[in-house]
Amino acid sequence: MITDADSEFHPRDPDDRTWTETMFLPFAIPDEGIFGNVYVLARPNVGIATSSILIGKGFCTQPYEIAFTDPQVHLPCPESFAKFTLGNGLSVNAPTPKEYDVSYENALGACSLDLSFRALHEPFDPGDPEQNPLLAADRSTGDSRHGDEWENGHFEVKGHITGNLELRGKKYKVDCYDGMDHSWGPRTETGTRSVAWVSVNFGPELAVHLAVLINLRDGQVRYEKLRFGFVVENGEVHPVVDADIRAEHTQLLAINNHIRITDARGKEYEFFGTAISSHPWYNFNPSHVSYQGVFRYHWGDKVGYGEMADIYGLDYLAERMSSHGRARGLNA
Repeated sequence: MITDADSEFHPRDPDDRTWTETMFLPFAIPDEGIFGNVYVLARPNVGIATSSILIGKGFCTQPYEIAFTDPQVHLPCPESFAKFTLGNGLSVNAPTPKEYDVSYENALGACSLDLSFRALHEPFDPGDPEQNPLLAADRSTGDSRHGDEWENGHFEVKGHITGNLELRGKKYKVDCYDGMDHSWGPRTETGTRSVAWVSVNFGPELAVHLAVLINLRDGQVRYEKLRFGFVVENGEVHPVVDADIRAEHTQLLAINNHIRITDARGKEYEFFGTAISSHPWYNFNPSHVSYQGVFRYHWGDKVGYGEMADIYGLDYLAERMSSHGRARGLNA
């Protein structure tokens, strides 16, 4: 169960140098084809933090096509994770997991933003068996595709994101719905991860989050086992118990998808998505890449938006796609 204190750093073994806490906030301006990310990774026992601010417009298959990116490493770790300012110009104020205010001012004047996130519901805890009925089966597999990132403390929460963005002299209003998260615990960063982070949002009426394992075989992306997920319907949270995702890709970037889910009530949903802005995000973590995009979704006659990110450890990709890959053509 998540409490108001969970936006802060968590109790930890002070000798564990792998202890990591992260926060991630995506946002979009669909009419402009703009999709952005704010990310912080802190290692309080080492005293350092990294941060990546990335904003893409349209379809970018190469990093140099992305409109703006500012990755900073070895920043001094803040004393608090609920209220801090980093040396890259990013400030965060999060008195609870349901309230995040984020501002950023680029040192070169290329980008600034001021965003407010307000949750639509109580945060979802995938490590709580009362909230996640798939937990026992998920943790018993020992599948290396899980990685460490969501194996310890973690919450996901959907909300309304509003504010302003200035990007290379152009000003935009931000008014969207999406999810944000915070993870904490030991993290080895071995690069074996292969999982999709999927967000579907139709305002206060309906939102969906899914975490699904990926099998990359012969360069083809297949979405397999659901790790956890939830539906938020008019503020009420219901765990997802089954999900099927199909998608077409170009250079590992999903360009369209078809999602079917069933929640714990037995209620079924079906969504059809088309990417409107996509890019590879290499610099949020040196051992991973996220092939991510914001999608326009159709649910019956309703239109919504949300991020779909296929997150890979670089070693996972190298084993399957490089000239020296030992798992080329193999499953999982």
